Amino acid sequence: MRGSPGTSPLGVVGLGVMGGRAARALAAAGTPVLVHDLSPRLVEAARADGLEVAASLQDLADRCEVVVLSLPGPPAVLAVARDLAAAARGTTVLDTSTVDPATARAAAELLAASGGDWADCPVLGRPGSVGSWTVPVGGSEAAAAVAAAVLEPVTRAVVRVGGVGTAATIKVLNNLMLSAINAVTAEALLLAEAAGLDPGTFVDVVVDSGAASVSPLFRDVAARAVDGDFSPTFPVRLMHKDNHLAVTLADQLGVPLLVGGAAHALNTMAMASGHADEDSIAVLRALEDLTGRRARRDPAAAAAGSAEG
Repeated sequence: MRGSPGTSPLGVVGLGVMGGRAARALAAAGTPVLVHDLSPRLVEAARADGLEVAASLQDLADRCEVVVLSLPGPPAVLAVARDLAAAARGTTVLDTSTVDPATARAAAELLAASGGDWADCPVLGRPGSVGSWTVPVGGSEAAAAVAAAVLEPVTRAVVRVGGVGTAATIKVLNNLMLSAINAVTAEALLLAEAAGLDPGTFVDVVVDSGAASVSPLFRDVAARAVDGDFSPTFPVRLMHKDNHLAVTLADQLGVPLLVGGAAHALNTMAMASGHADEDSIAVLRALEDLTGRRARRDPAAAAAGSAEG
């Protein structure tokens, strides 16, 4: 049975890159958490970390008045929204997934029909920065108040930005910029190599220069790419999915995305060449495949720089 307000556990559906971190951080902060995921591997990892696992989505819906979603994309979000709407009444759902605004509005209608409330609450921040994420909220003032209280342990700011769909739009636009930065970083590294400059030297000089071109994303991915480290923090497949949401939204609204479209083409190329599960900067590997070049740090150049110093 569902507890009285404020006493039932917080449901978390989706234990992937962001959801798993959020669930663990919330539990570590003392929040009673009940989790659910379709992946047996992720469920067993959560159980091993001491999280309580729901027997099913129905079980979670029966026991939780507030449910946080962290799902792969629009189809999964709508499917879970339908199931939650059918399973319980009066549930408040906070969706931290990256979806388009139309999906957020459709999900909100499903919850409203069962007496529930919905807010899009996407995360602005890298997975490792859990605890200092910014979360815009698109939804009612009541849902925003719930989001501020529930998500406080994993955020530095929770900001209501308008009605349902507005926060989803912010996230799509943010990740459009992210994709462009990622893509041009890969191009700059490859062009450095083609011009006879050690890509590692380029990164070392620029990264701490204070230049306006240096973003936190560049600082993270460029250094790892020239060292050949493409282990996923945010994989190409997710960047591709998010970029596709932006391109589709722009097409619907008649807005040309010349830069965003080019970034999407590069993400698509990386997907097709087998780099979907590598880090987003593995788009560099797609460019390397195309040109026959390889943008990696030159150990000899690094040694020479150290000797001169």
